Amino acid sequence: MIDSPRRQTFVSRFAIHDPLILAVMALACLYVAVMSGHLQSIDGLLAYQQARSLVFDGSLQFDPALVWDTTHTTSRYGIGLSLLYVPGLVVWSWLLPYAPPLGDGRLTFEHYYADPLFTVVGPPVQIAIALATAYLVGRFCVELGLGRTVALWGMALYGVASPAIVYTRGDYSQPLSGLCWLAALYGVYRFLATGQRSPLVVAALAVFYGVLARPVEGTVVVPGLLVLLFAGRRDGGPIRPGWKPTVLMLGAYAVGVAAVLLVNWGRYGSPLTTGYEGYGWTNSLLVGLAGSLVSPGRGILWQFPAVLLALPGFLAMWRLPAQRALAVALGLTVVLQLLNVAAWQVWWGGWNWGLRLLVPALPLLALLAASGTGALRGRWRGWVAAVLLAGGVVWAVPCIVTDLLGGYGGAYDGSEASFRLDAYPPLGAWRYLQHWRAFNPTDMGAADILWLRVAREAGNVSLLPMALLALAAAALGLLAVAALRRGSNPRPSA
Repeated sequence: MIDSPRRQTFVSRFAIHDPLILAVMALACLYVAVMSGHLQSIDGLLAYQQARSLVFDGSLQFDPALVWDTTHTTSRYGIGLSLLYVPGLVVWSWLLPYAPPLGDGRLTFEHYYADPLFTVVGPPVQIAIALATAYLVGRFCVELGLGRTVALWGMALYGVASPAIVYTRGDYSQPLSGLCWLAALYGVYRFLATGQRSPLVVAALAVFYGVLARPVEGTVVVPGLLVLLFAGRRDGGPIRPGWKPTVLMLGAYAVGVAAVLLVNWGRYGSPLTTGYEGYGWTNSLLVGLAGSLVSPGRGILWQFPAVLLALPGFLAMWRLPAQRALAVALGLTVVLQLLNVAAWQVWWGGWNWGLRLLVPALPLLALLAASGTGALRGRWRGWVAAVLLAGGVVWAVPCIVTDLLGGYGGAYDGSEASFRLDAYPPLGAWRYLQHWRAFNPTDMGAADILWLRVAREAGNVSLLPMALLALAAAALGLLAVAALRRGSNPRPSA
């Protein structure tokens, strides 16, 4: 018998009332346990340096200009991620003297691996983005009437069995775009379902910040939002939300675009200069689509096997009049982004794990996959979801343990290389793992987990927090599952 809430412990209250919170806590422990703690790309380094230039120099320009593959006087990437670094830089500014000096601006691998300021500023932001996205996937599932069991499956498929877990260890802005997409769609759907204005305001803010994060991806989601606004239904019947919500969404988008133009002006002296001059959507769609879907190195099928449930999930939503517009909005956004990626001349995304440029669509695909999981009946639900989850974990493990910069990134950079069989990380990545503990801060042949990387200097003491975090993740995951048996678990809507 359950005691009154006043007599229940903190954990038991969570276990009874919200297993989604426990699942988020489990993911948080897991993500911290496997964090890399360092920069992994020139893209991420420039976004981070943009934040540093704002906080410490009050400028969008780098002083000195940074030299890596070429000379960089500023960042060309969306300023949204850089702005999220700003509070951490202010709080941890006392670590700045311990960061590798920029000197004459020539970057070395010390700037990637040995910057303690980034270690405490960058990874928490990426982890928080992934946790917020995973929670929204779960909440969206509950909102759709799929039940908390399916919600936990959706969170697990996104948070553990997709590239999302790998990109918590990175420095790219695509996960932020994915969070903005999901928050915008969730807010609009909640508005249509309840008539409350606050979710609509949240959606508008997500649209605005999505443009700041990545202007092109911030545009991709707008058609889906308009479909949802004009074709959305409440309680199975058509509603006419009027023009105000549409004006709010388009206004938020316009303000975001205006902010991007101002940033461009501050960076380049011209609002129409983006830094991407010379790039374009010139790739063969046939090659790009084949690579994006099934190539061993970049194919979404191999890195996120649960995508196989996305089509059944779409059909399950389509059969319910109240969810039909949402199904179209989700499907349209995913397809537009897939075409955007496939046509881009660097469709594979450079040195990265999997199809980085499709990462914004992962939360939407996870939601569709969760819907597909909910459409399965009997024992098939657990078995199919478990097999697809295992396939995603198999892909993710070598991407977590091995260092991208240790050889894999360079070996499989390019369209042709992405189609090689050994570009599949479980086949091609392990050979770049030379030893478990790093010999020095820039050792790229070591296991790429922070706690192992510092073990040579800190001794086995550094392995203790990793072990405790892993155990905590497992325990919290079990508590989340137990919460389903103690609490309610509504059936999917008819």
